[in-house]
Amino acid sequence: MKCIITVGGLGTRLLPLTKEIPKEMLPIYDKDGKGKLILKPILQVIFESLHDYRIKDFCFIVGRTKRAVEDHFTPNFDLLELLKKEKKKELYLELNNFFRKLTKSNIVFITQPKPIGFGDAIAYGKNFAIKDHFLLHAGDDIVISQKNSHLNRLEESFKKYKADIACLIEEVENPSQYGVVSGPVLEKGIIDIKEIVEKPKKPKSKNAVIAIYIFKPKIFKYLTQVKKQSSPQNQLSDAFQLAIKKGDRMIGIVLKKGEKRIDIGTPETYSKVLVSLK
Repeated sequence: MKCIITVGGLGTRLLPLTKEIPKEMLPIYDKDGKGKLILKPILQVIFESLHDYRIKDFCFIVGRTKRAVEDHFTPNFDLLELLKKEKKKELYLELNNFFRKLTKSNIVFITQPKPIGFGDAIAYGKNFAIKDHFLLHAGDDIVISQKNSHLNRLEESFKKYKADIACLIEEVENPSQYGVVSGPVLEKGIIDIKEIVEKPKKPKSKNAVIAIYIFKPKIFKYLTQVKKQSSPQNQLSDAFQLAIKKGDRMIGIVLKKGEKRIDIGTPETYSKVLVSLK
């Protein structure tokens, strides 16, 4: 699959830090090959996870902070040489591994001129992903699972049920803060989605959408059709409802126990993430 990663939001809930730094470039703890703690940008952790899942074609939808993202995802071999000369072996190996993944990938950057919604950002990837089904991954949503089992289940279920749209979902205690889906159970851990409501006052379920999807290219047609009558925050969910109305199948794959979603939306959640990962 090809993969579109959205990095166009303003990150207003994390201001003033995100005035110049994209939220997706904020650091989180990770571990190197020897289990030692290191810091990586959120977006790098996502990219490396997807690369390890055999994805090699990437399209970053970026906004005004394009330079920070593009610079980070461009190999700097002078820096490698410096680390080598200074005999910083562990850092050299870690950075060299990242650069190797970059050079083995096809990466394009497309600018979203104005941050007017997630659906609008996705639409900018049309020419990149128009030929076949593709993965859409928000640049600020991370799911940690053993051997990328969440991605494997998402793709296998998409194919098994011949879905047009598949997404990851998580059971949450406060569903009114999320896009919430409801529908009958196809099998344990898989829902046949019949309705999606953005931040409902009276949620029909506790199943909150995680912004990691597999789409067939027809999603671009639906986004175009709902654009004029939808608000920016509802454009994608309205496109989903239109797809369901037309008979397309949308399924949701529930995170399993032990799989972890990382939320960096606010200073409070970001601080909890840093503590839990450390």
